[in-house]
Amino acid sequence: MLSKMLEAMVVTLREGVEAALIVAIVLSYLRKTGRDHLNRYVYHGLWVAVLVSIIGAMFVQKFGFDPENEVLEGSLMLVAAGLVGSLLLWMWKTSRTLKQRMEAQLGTVTSGRTRWGLFLFTFFMILREGIETVLFLFALSTTIGANPLYNIVGGGLGLLLALVFGFLLVKGTVKINLKSFFATTGFILTLLVFKLIANGLHEFFEVGLLSSTETVLSVVGFLTKESTSIAILIALIAVPALTMLQEAWGRRIEVDPSLPSPEKRKLLAEAWRARRWTTAAAGIAVGISHLLGASLMVSAGRGFDPAPIPLPFQNTIRIPLRDLNAPGIAKYTVGVDGVDVRFFIVRNQAGKVAVALDACNICPLKGYFLDGEQVICGNCDAPIAFDTIGTSGGCNPIPMKAVVVKDEVVVSAQALVEGRARFARRR
Repeated sequence: MLSKMLEAMVVTLREGVEAALIVAIVLSYLRKTGRDHLNRYVYHGLWVAVLVSIIGAMFVQKFGFDPENEVLEGSLMLVAAGLVGSLLLWMWKTSRTLKQRMEAQLGTVTSGRTRWGLFLFTFFMILREGIETVLFLFALSTTIGANPLYNIVGGGLGLLLALVFGFLLVKGTVKINLKSFFATTGFILTLLVFKLIANGLHEFFEVGLLSSTETVLSVVGFLTKESTSIAILIALIAVPALTMLQEAWGRRIEVDPSLPSPEKRKLLAEAWRARRWTTAAAGIAVGISHLLGASLMVSAGRGFDPAPIPLPFQNTIRIPLRDLNAPGIAKYTVGVDGVDVRFFIVRNQAGKVAVALDACNICPLKGYFLDGEQVICGNCDAPIAFDTIGTSGGCNPIPMKAVVVKDEVVVSAQALVEGRARFARRR
C-alpha cells in the first residue's frame, strides 16, 4: 500500500513542483516590480490549464485517444522548451536593469500583450504537466495491487507539497535580491530547457521525422532518463531555496537609526518575517529534495538486467522455458561471423512469451532491462508495452523470428544472421 501511495505522490510532486516553481518565479517577479494586479492572469492561466488537462485526460480515457502520440508529445515538449527559454531571456534581460525599471514604475506596463502573454505562458506550462499527471495516475490505477484510494491520497499529498513549496517560495523571495535569484534559477532552468528539447527530439526520432546519430541519441537518452529528470528537479528545488537562504541570513538586518522607534520596530519585524518565510521554504525544499533523492536511488537500482548467456551458433537453437519465471527475462548471445548477436526472452505474469533482439530501433546498443512487467530501453528509459515487443518502430526492440513449441523457444540460424547487421553497424 505504501509503495503505491509513494508512486502516486512522486508523480504529482514531480509534475506539480515543476509547474509551481515556474508560476512562483512569475508571481515573485510581478510582486517585486509592483505589478500584482497582473497576478490574476497567471491564476487564470493556471486554473484554465488544470481544467483543460482534466477534460483532455477524460477525453483520452473515454474515446481511446493515444496519449503516446509521438508527434503530439514531441511538439508539446518543444513548445514547453520554447516557453521556458523565453522566460529565461525575460528574466536575464529584466534583472540587468531591474533598478532603473522599478524607478520608472514598471507597473504601468499593462498592455494587452502583457496580460495575454502571462496567461498563455502559464496555460501552456501547466497544460502538459496536468495532462501528464492525470494520465500517469490512470496508468498507475491499472497496475497490479493498485487501489484508487492510494492514488487519491498519494497524489493529493504530492500536489499539496508542491503547492506549499510554491507558496513559500513566493513569500521567501519578497525581500531577496531578485537579480541573484534569477541568475541562479536561470542556470537550472537552462538544464530544464535542454531536457525538454531532448524529450521532444526523441519523440520525433521515434517516428522517423528526424534522422540522428549514435552520439546524439546517447546525449538525448541521458537527458530523457528518469534519473536525470529527478536530478534536475532536485536542483530546481534545492538550489533556488539555498540561494534564498544565503541571501536572507548572509547579511545583517540594518535599519536607519534616525527613524522613529515604532517605524524601526515595524521594519525589523518585516525583515524577520521575510527570514522566517525563507527558512520555511528552504526547509520544505530540503524535505522534498530528500524525498526525491530517495526516489532517485530507487530509480538507479530498479529493474533486472541479467548477463547474457553464451550459446553456440547452429542451425536451430532450442531454449527451454522451465527456468524462466513469470514475470522474468533471460538474455542470450550467439557469435555470428565474429559478431555477438544478443537477444532476450521475456515472460509476463500471464505466462505469455515474447522474443526480440536486445537492440533498439533507434537508440545505441545498450539493450533493455525488465522493471515489473515492462521492458525498459537502457538508453533513454522508454517503457515498452509487452504486446508491442516484436513490432517495429520507435524504441521497441527489433523483432526476431522465433517460435514457441511446447515449453521451448526455437530460434533459427537465419534469424540470428538477419540480426547480425544491427550489432555489426555503428550509426
